[in-house]
Amino acid sequence: MMLEFFCISKSTYFYNVKNYNFPKKDVDLENKITEIFNYHKSRYGYRRITLSLKNENILVNHKKVKRIMKELGLFAKKPKAKYKSYKGELSKTAKNHLLVKKIDTEKHTTYYQRDFTTQGLNHVWGTDVSEFHIASEKLYLSPIIDFNNREVISYNISKVPNYTQIEDMLDKAF
Repeated sequence: MMLEFFCISKSTYFYNVKNYNFPKKDVDLENKITEIFNYHKSRYGYRRITLSLKNENILVNHKKVKRIMKELGLFAKKPKAKYKSYKGELSKTAKNHLLVKKIDTEKHTTYYQRDFTTQGLNHVWGTDVSEFHIASEKLYLSPIIDFNNREVISYNISKVPNYTQIEDMLDKAF
């Protein structure tokens, strides 16, 4: 009477009863996936876990690993966004005196070639800001280099890459 009331066929009922208490056959694999996932501090997704299992001679399809991870609620952490300082053209750009315009008359092309030669000390300086990952923080190094003898004129190390770092470095150089 219950089957007729719920409009369920007899075969559907017995199929569900048979598979309801069915023991999981991938318990060992689930434990291994969880172990690898936790060992790598939630940084491994299904692809890297599949490779780790393969390195331990456990051959499993990546789709199965993905399905098991989804069932267990194991989702890898997404990497932090990289620092991007470029915000487009904010003001005029200074002319680059290190580029020499070259014209190839045979191929009818124009290209620029860098020329780092100098007439003497303090004639051409170069600078850049470099990012370093040290322990749990980032440090930014901003040096000024004389292109004549490759000597460091001044530098500044800061936790934040901003105008005050550049201003301080230039004050030291001058």
